[in-house]
Amino acid sequence: MTLPALRRYICALMSLPLPDLLDPWRAVDSRSDFAGRLPLCKMARLSDLVLDSSGEADYRLTFFRDERGLAVVTGEVRASLRLQCQRCLGPLRKDVSARVAIAMVRGMDEAGQLPEQYDPLLVSEPLIRPRDVVEDELLLSLPQIPMHDAEECGAASDAWISDGEPDAGATSPFAALSSWKRDR
Repeated sequence: MTLPALRRYICALMSLPLPDLLDPWRAVDSRSDFAGRLPLCKMARLSDLVLDSSGEADYRLTFFRDERGLAVVTGEVRASLRLQCQRCLGPLRKDVSARVAIAMVRGMDEAGQLPEQYDPLLVSEPLIRPRDVVEDELLLSLPQIPMHDAEECGAASDAWISDGEPDAGATSPFAALSSWKRDR
C-alpha cells in the first residue's frame, strides 16, 4: 500500500459518518471529523437545480475551535453534477468543489464581527442538520449560468454570442423607436 493510500485509509478510520442531527457545540468541543459520501437525491434544494440527482457528493467536515476561540467548521465538498447548458439547453457535466470555512454564531451581532475568512452559520436551535451544510456549499459553488465551452456547445454560433459584439448586418431591436421619436 502506498503512503497516500495508507493516509486515506487511516483518515477514513478516524472519521465518523455524518449524523442526521448534530449538536454543533458538542462536535466543536470533541473536535469531531466527518467524512464520506451523501446521495444527491437526498438534497431536495439541489435536486431542483440539476437534471439528474443520481450520484453522490464527497464531503469532509471538521469541527474545532480556532486560535481566536471561534467555533468553526472547515473542510471540503465535491460533486459531479449534471446541469442544463443555458446556451444550447443540452446536458452539461460540471465538477464542483467548495472549501468550507464556517464560524458558528448565535446572533447577527456575532456574525458581523467574524473575520473575513469565515462565513457565518447562525445556530438558533440546539441541533443542526450537517447534511444542510454540505448542500449549502454545493449550491453556493454552482455556476450562475451553466454553459459548455463555446467550442463544445451544440448551439448555433451567433456573432453577438461569440465575441460580445452585435452583428454589423443585424437590425437593432430599437430601430423602430428611433423613427417613432422623429415623428413626434
